[in-house]
Amino acid sequence: MVGPDASKEATTYFLRDHFRRYYETTKPILPDRFGRREFGFMFWEAGIVQRHRGFSREEELRSYLTTRVPAHAYYSSAYYETPNAPTMEEKGWLGADLVFDLDADHLPGAKQMLFPDMLEAVRHGIIKLWDRFLTADLGFDEAKMRLVFSGGRGYHIHVFDEHVWELGSHERREIVDYITGKGLVRDFIFRERVYDKSEFRGIVKVKKRVEGPRPSQPGWEGKIAQGIRELTLRLENLERKEAIDWLEALPGMDGKSGLDLYQALFDTIGPTSGPSRRVDKVRQGDLETLSDKDRDALINIAIAMEQVPLDDGVGVSPREIWLRSEIRQRGETDEPVTSDVKRLIRMPSSLHGKTGLEVIPLTRSAIDDFRPLRDAVPKAWTDDAVRMSLKNKINLEIRGEAFNLAPGVNDVPQFLAIFLAARGLANVVPEA
Repeated sequence: MVGPDASKEATTYFLRDHFRRYYETTKPILPDRFGRREFGFMFWEAGIVQRHRGFSREEELRSYLTTRVPAHAYYSSAYYETPNAPTMEEKGWLGADLVFDLDADHLPGAKQMLFPDMLEAVRHGIIKLWDRFLTADLGFDEAKMRLVFSGGRGYHIHVFDEHVWELGSHERREIVDYITGKGLVRDFIFRERVYDKSEFRGIVKVKKRVEGPRPSQPGWEGKIAQGIRELTLRLENLERKEAIDWLEALPGMDGKSGLDLYQALFDTIGPTSGPSRRVDKVRQGDLETLSDKDRDALINIAIAMEQVPLDDGVGVSPREIWLRSEIRQRGETDEPVTSDVKRLIRMPSSLHGKTGLEVIPLTRSAIDDFRPLRDAVPKAWTDDAVRMSLKNKINLEIRGEAFNLAPGVNDVPQFLAIFLAARGLANVVPEA
């Protein structure tokens, strides 16, 4: 019979002990309508979960955190009449915040990145979601929104405006569909307009043209126009052959259509008092400067770029996935989280059991300069040396210090030791 792994036991004890120390010295940040929330916790032992907890006073929550010392702490997006009732039916649902969750699982190409680069990609993604959709399009008041670093690989946005409390799962799912561009209709974005009509001997002839959207337009029309602009700028900044190769790899394109579209966009169209290239007119919304074939190819790309999944299945490199996703105008979010009216979400001021980082509420202005591996490392973690056994080479910057460590036994600062232990990258070396 195999006995317990002393190194794993020492590592779990090490983490639990420091989490306890953190909770003993940290005032918890209480959510709005604190007494109406359900709380849930996950512990260090696999499969040990407790939920259906309710607290009426801050002291009760703090006592629970310091005595039970969970690895993860959550509270419900929903409000209940009796949050600590043992079943969902008995709780008495009163409403729920609208919650958005974005982490590496939902961002194209991010999972293949190094951890610091992944965090930066997700930070840009949550800013896009906040700026382009929640405030600009949906008009949520920033005073009734809260941005939170999850402590792990992503961010949450809590909308606690009373107008969203009673939205059901279907309505919340429609919000996600809008943000992710699901079901974009080509004819809604690119409209046919009659520009000439004539009649001869009772026969009416109508001439139509396709009008492209403009970046100044609201909603998805403006977003698609901006997407076309960014796509053509991307092509313009590449060498001719590289640009054509890049075009050919896009949805619905092949070698000949890629070459034709590139030439139609960027080749000079002769002496004129206006723009000398068709791409300059296209960026102004004039798609009729292109042939019907090239116009339709560009339209198909613009729509497909928002809707075709960008993941390992597209057969291009992680870097290429990321370059394509940068041109997309859609936002990304975890649909099941947003549509769930009874979701548990991480508690701000708690610790993430798989990183040892703090779950930190942020303002919109604060996130511009926020760097998790610098700013979410708890102040309670010290520089005291801890002997760790590293499984692999570590090359990482955390709390402003760069570390390049070889596999095997290393003495590292406590703040790094907690991060490595929580992520499963190293174990504490037990004392002899």
